[in-house]
Amino acid sequence: MDNVTSPPASPAICVIKLDQHQYAFYKKHRLEIHSPSGEAITVLRKVLPVATDTDAIYQLYCETHVLEKLFDEVNERVKLPQWAMNGIARVIDRIDGHLRRQGSM
Repeated sequence: MDNVTSPPASPAICVIKLDQHQYAFYKKHRLEIHSPSGEAITVLRKVLPVATDTDAIYQLYCETHVLEKLFDEVNERVKLPQWAMNGIARVIDRIDGHLRRQGSM
């Protein structure tokens, strides 16, 4: 994407504005954000309907990349509120339960 603009007010924010063709592509596909060195930073896309098990596995794979990036941004100096810790614990419990069921198959 060659249409990246940075607002002058805050250097920590980068706005990417899609043209019509890029937006149409985004609505039908996923958009990957990569660093200059080629490292995958995150994947953006609309929630796709899960038609097959492969679709569900791929969606979970994409979601884990987003979570991993978010966890990398939170360091030990950040004090998470209780509601955030509860939400993380629920997600980890669900993942653990899913992995246990998969292991017993």
